[in-house]
Amino acid sequence: MRKRTGALATIILALSVSAAAQGASAATRDVMAVAAEWKASVAYDPLTGTGHILRGGDLVRFKRDYPVFSAGAGIAIRAPAIRDSGARLEIRVETVVALERWFAERDAERASRFSIAAILIDPGHGGKDSGAIGEFGSGKDRLRILEKDVVLAIGKDVYGRLQSRWPDKRILLTRSGDTYPSLDARVDMGNDVQLGINEAIIYVSIHANASFNKSASGYEVWYLNPEYRRTVVDSKKAEGVDKHVLPILNAMLEEEYTTESVFLAKSILGGVTKSIGDLSIDRGIREEEWFVVRNAKMPSVLVEVGFVTNEAEARMLSDPEHLRKLADGIYNGVVDFVDYFEHRKGTGAP
Repeated sequence: MRKRTGALATIILALSVSAAAQGASAATRDVMAVAAEWKASVAYDPLTGTGHILRGGDLVRFKRDYPVFSAGAGIAIRAPAIRDSGARLEIRVETVVALERWFAERDAERASRFSIAAILIDPGHGGKDSGAIGEFGSGKDRLRILEKDVVLAIGKDVYGRLQSRWPDKRILLTRSGDTYPSLDARVDMGNDVQLGINEAIIYVSIHANASFNKSASGYEVWYLNPEYRRTVVDSKKAEGVDKHVLPILNAMLEEEYTTESVFLAKSILGGVTKSIGDLSIDRGIREEEWFVVRNAKMPSVLVEVGFVTNEAEARMLSDPEHLRKLADGIYNGVVDFVDYFEHRKGTGAP
């Protein structure tokens, strides 16, 4: 991933030219009109003479007739003071330029950060493909449980929570009902997402396990075997790149995806462990070349939430409250990973 270069200077220059042109006809402007152009809100208390301008998450505080503005976390901007004419709050053009410059710097800073722009939740199987099946008991105690139903309930729960938490991110779900998207269609949904500079997508596939050993139980998270070689560089984005350089770029990206997949797997495993406690066995994180994780060109994991072939666990997996706890764990694991990726990984390099 690469950092935008020269964008800040271009933005500031354009804003300065715009402000200078306005200054030719008026030395002062109406604060409310300027704020409207910035899509910002203004609060002002005429008794104390204090107020603020809020644009998104960027806050600038001011005091009437005082030529210093407090921006963000205590940054001081020296500029001509805002004045109260009685009819309106007036701001000098030089001050408009200074504040626009600070807003532009915040925009450029955000653009340079790594971000998870999209999250794809993939409830496995569906439709004609029931996945693993567990059948136990008889009469009123008879239980028939299908993997496709278990993972759809969990997947939809996780999907809804992620949408509520991050309405500005693209939260995707491979299926919302009893349908069967092909394995290719599932990974294509993720691979086809258009990302900006320093933006990323993660893939979380949800499954339930089965075994001939009826006593086998527990949950686990899988990621792609680091020894498995694949092409992850987008050929369209790589046009014009020296053919001798491409293998190096591909190897670097493979390593990055592996590292991040392992971290995502650990985060989700930790989330599930914390959510369900000793109700099930923590089987750890594992490596495998599952179709979705080897074909998804992004950090990806496959979560196995339990064994439908173990009667005790199958009965838990048929309990909506237990499914809610599993969804809690997966959701919290994803949130922890995104927090790490966006706030601790750092900014992109030029």
